[in-house]
Amino acid sequence: TSLTLTTSSVPAPPAMGRSIFGSIAGKIDEFFATKYRRLGLLVGSRPLTTIGISLLVAGLLGSGLSQMKSESRADKLWIPQDTQAQKDEATFTSYFPSDVRQESILLEAVSGNALEKSALVAALSLHLEIEAITSTADGVDDNLRSLCVASSGTSHPCYISSVFEAWGYDLATLSADPDPLATLNGLGKSMQDLNRILGAVQFDANGKVLSANAVSIKYFLQSHRVVVKGEYEDPRGEGWEEAVLEYLKCDETKCSDDGVCVCGYQSSVVRVFPSFQRSWSDAFGAVIKGDVGLISGAFVIMIWYLVLNLGFLGHKVKARTLLAWGCVISIVCAGVSGYGISMWSQFIYSPVHGVLPFVILGIGVDDSFVIMNAFDRTDPTKSIPERIGDTLASAGVSIMVTSLTDFVAFAISVSSALPALSSFCFYMALCVLIIFTMQVTIFTPMVALDAARVEKNLPFCCSCLPKKALCCKIVPKEDAEQAISKGEPDPNQMCCAPPAHKGGNIGRFMENVLAPAITRTPIAIGIVFVLLALSGFSTWRATELRVENTQRNFVPDDSYLLSTLRKQDLYFGNLGTRFNIMTMPGDYFSKQKELVDIEHRLSELDYIITPSSETFSSWASDFKAACAAGTTGTSVTVDSDGFVTTESQYYEALGTWLAAAGAKHASNIVWVDSSNLEKGIFATKMTAYIRSVNKQVGDRITANSDEAIKALDEIQTACSSWTDLPGGKAIPYSYSFLSWETFKIIAEQMWFSLLQCLGAVLIITLGLIAHPLTSILVFLCVLMTIVDIIGFMQLWGLSIDSVLVIQLVIAVGLSVDYAAHVGHNFMMQEGASRIERTVKTMGDVGAAVLSGGISTFLGVMLLALSKSYVFRVMFQSFFLTVIFGLVHGMVFLPACLSLVGPPSYHGEEAKVVDGNPAMEDNCK
Repeated sequence: TSLTLTTSSVPAPPAMGRSIFGSIAGKIDEFFATKYRRLGLLVGSRPLTTIGISLLVAGLLGSGLSQMKSESRADKLWIPQDTQAQKDEATFTSYFPSDVRQESILLEAVSGNALEKSALVAALSLHLEIEAITSTADGVDDNLRSLCVASSGTSHPCYISSVFEAWGYDLATLSADPDPLATLNGLGKSMQDLNRILGAVQFDANGKVLSANAVSIKYFLQSHRVVVKGEYEDPRGEGWEEAVLEYLKCDETKCSDDGVCVCGYQSSVVRVFPSFQRSWSDAFGAVIKGDVGLISGAFVIMIWYLVLNLGFLGHKVKARTLLAWGCVISIVCAGVSGYGISMWSQFIYSPVHGVLPFVILGIGVDDSFVIMNAFDRTDPTKSIPERIGDTLASAGVSIMVTSLTDFVAFAISVSSALPALSSFCFYMALCVLIIFTMQVTIFTPMVALDAARVEKNLPFCCSCLPKKALCCKIVPKEDAEQAISKGEPDPNQMCCAPPAHKGGNIGRFMENVLAPAITRTPIAIGIVFVLLALSGFSTWRATELRVENTQRNFVPDDSYLLSTLRKQDLYFGNLGTRFNIMTMPGDYFSKQKELVDIEHRLSELDYIITPSSETFSSWASDFKAACAAGTTGTSVTVDSDGFVTTESQYYEALGTWLAAAGAKHASNIVWVDSSNLEKGIFATKMTAYIRSVNKQVGDRITANSDEAIKALDEIQTACSSWTDLPGGKAIPYSYSFLSWETFKIIAEQMWFSLLQCLGAVLIITLGLIAHPLTSILVFLCVLMTIVDIIGFMQLWGLSIDSVLVIQLVIAVGLSVDYAAHVGHNFMMQEGASRIERTVKTMGDVGAAVLSGGISTFLGVMLLALSKSYVFRVMFQSFFLTVIFGLVHGMVFLPACLSLVGPPSYHGEEAKVVDGNPAMEDNCK
C-alpha cells in the first residue's frame, strides 16, 4: 500500500514574520546601509576629489614617520615592565652599574681530553693570538689589555677565568711542564671552581682532576656601552669582538653531519666555540639579510594573486590590473598613516613590527575582494555613482563589522605589560581602522574610475592609449556586444574566458558544489559534531602548551653561536645560577650579626645551593673571620660572638681590610663618602647560587619555567621578609630573573589578551550583525578557530612566548574576517529557506572570503623557508589561521546556519508549491 498526500488538504501557513531580534537587527542594518549608500553616491560622484583628499590626509599623517622611536633592546621589549624583577634591577644597577662585557671561548678537544698537553698548548696558543689582535674604534687603538677589567695579584694583568693561570699564561712554561695535570691539581682550585672552567671534568676519589672534554676561557672587558636610538652600542668593545671573530673566521661557519657548526679557524687539535656579546646581534642581522628575498617574494605573490583574481583576467577592457595596484596603493597609504600616528604618539618601533606589512596587506586585500564582489553584483544598467552606492550599502557594513572588531581586539591588547606587544597592537589597531577608511575613500573611488574606463571601452593597461593602439587594439563596444549576441566569443577577450557565475569559478564551486553538499541535514550535523570534537581535542592539547625559554630560537640553526650555546649547556648547564643579594642604606655596625646570618638564612631555602666557600661569597662573614684572626690591618675589639664593639673601629677596620687582605670584596661595598668612612655604607652585595632549574628537552637543555618561577618567588619572598637588615630588606638580583619574571606573566598575558579580544568580537558582532543567534555563531567560529590554532601549535612544538602571544592576537583579527562576512551576508539574503539562503551566501561572499584566505596563505608560504624564528612562527600561525578560519567560516558556520539560522534582515516567506509549503528534503 502507499500513502498519498493531497496538496489541497493542507492549508498554506501564514507568512513567516521576524522576531523582535530580527526587527532590531533589520533596523540596524538598514540604518548603516542607508548611510553607506549615501557615502557611496558621494564617492562615486567625486572619485578624484575623494582620492586627492585621502592622499593629502595620508601624507599629513605619514609625516609622523619622522618621529620614529626605534627600540631593539630585548629587556625593553620582551620583559614585562614594572615587575618586581625590573624594579630590583633598577635599584641594583643604581648602586652597582653593569660595567663589564663578558666574552667566552670554549675549546673542545678533538681527542676527547682537553687536558692533554697538545690540547692545552693549542688552546693557550689561541689565547696568545687573540691577545695580540688589535682593533680601532672612535679613533682609539685597542687590544685585550687596553679593554679588559684589570686584575691585581694574578699572573695576568687582565681578569680572565681559565686554567691557564696555572702556567702564568706563558706558553714556554706550559710547553716545558712535564706533568700539566699535576700542575693543574696543584693550583688549589675547588671542584666547584674547576667544574665552571672545565667541561665534563672527571675527578678521582680524592678530588683530583683526571680529564676533561673542554676548557673554557672567559674574558671580562670594560663596558663603554651607551644607548643610541634604542640600541645598546659599545664601539670599542664591539670593534675588538669583530676583529677576534673575523680572525676565528666565524663568517665561514662549517657544519658537520651531526649539526654542530664551528667557526672556520683551522686546528687539528681543538674545536673553537666562541660566544661574544655581539654574536647575538650578528646572528640576528644575518637572519634579516637572508630573509630579504623571501619577504620580497611573499609580497610579490600576494600582489600578483590580487591582480589575477580581482576579475576579468585576460580582457582588453575589463581586466582590473590597474585597479589591483590601486588596492595596493590604498593599503600603503593606510599603513603610512597608521605608522605616522603611532610614531607621533611615540609608540616604539621594534623588529617584531616587521610582521605588520603582511597582516596589513592581508586584511586590505580581503576587504578589496569583498568590495569587488559586491560591485560585480550591482545592476550594470544603473549609473556608476548608484552602483558604488549599492556596493557600499552591501559591502560597507560587512567590512565595517570585521574592521571594528579587529580594531577593538587590537586596541584592548595595547594594555599588555609587554612593551613589544603593546606597541605592536597600537600600530595594528590604527592600521586596521585606517585600512577600512582608505578602502572606502581610495579604493572604492578607484573602482568608480575603473568602471568609467570600462564604459568608455578604454584599454585596461593604460587609459591614455588610443583604442586602436597596436599593442592593445580594442574592438568597439557595439561590435563586441553584437558578436556576443550571436554566440561568438568576446573579441576583446584575449584569454581566460570569464565564467558565467559572478563569483568566478570559485563562486560557482561554492554555490553549486560545496554549499549543496554541506547543507544536507545529515552532513551538516556530521560537520558540526566532527568540528566540535576537533575543538575538544584541541582544547586538551592547548592545556599542554607550556611556557619555555625560546630566546635561542631566534638564532639560526647554522650559526656557530647556537652550537656554542648547546655546548655550554652540555658542559655547564646544570651548575646553577649565580645571583646577588644587595643590602640597602642603613646602620651596618648595629646589623653585623644579621648580615653574617644571611648565609644561614639562605641554607634554609629549598632552591639555594648550600652556602659554602665555593658557592657563597659574603664580605660580612669574611670580615668577621678577619677580625677574629687579627688580619684586618688595624686593631679592633670584638665581643664574645666575634663582632666589633666600637662603631669607629668597625668602619675603619673594614676600610683598611678592603684595601688589603679583603680586596676581592672592595667592589661589593658602596660607601656614603669614601674619604670619610664613618659616614657609613650606602649598599653592599653578596653572591650565592640557585640550584639548576634547567631541564632536558630532546638534545638541548632549557630553563624549566615552573621551577624557575618557584625559585624566584621563594628568593624574593625570603629577601623581602628580612626586615632586620639595613634598609629593612634585601634585594635579590640576577639578569636571569628578568626572563623568569616573564615566565610568570607571559601565560597570563596570553590568556588575558585572548579573552579580551574574544570578548570584543562578541560585543562588536552583537552590535553590528545585531541578531544574537548569528552573532553567537560567528563568535563560536572564531573561538573554535583560536582553540584549534593553540592546540595544533602545541602539536607543532611551539611554546608560549612573546612572539606566540602576538601571533595569536593577530589570529583573532584574521579569523573574524572569515566568519563575520559569511554571517552578515546570510542575514542579508532573502530566500524560502535557511538552506537556500546559505547556498546563496556561499555563492555570493564565499568567493571573496576564500580568495582573501588564499592570498594570505600564499603570502606567507615562502616564510616557511625563513631562518628567522619570528617569521617561522608567523608562517605556522598564519597557516593554521587560514586553514581553521576557512574551515569554520566556510564549512562549520554554513552548516550551522542551514540548521538553525535566523530569518534575514528583510524577513522570509515560506515557499509554497501547489498551495503547500515546501518540505525541505535535506536527507537526499
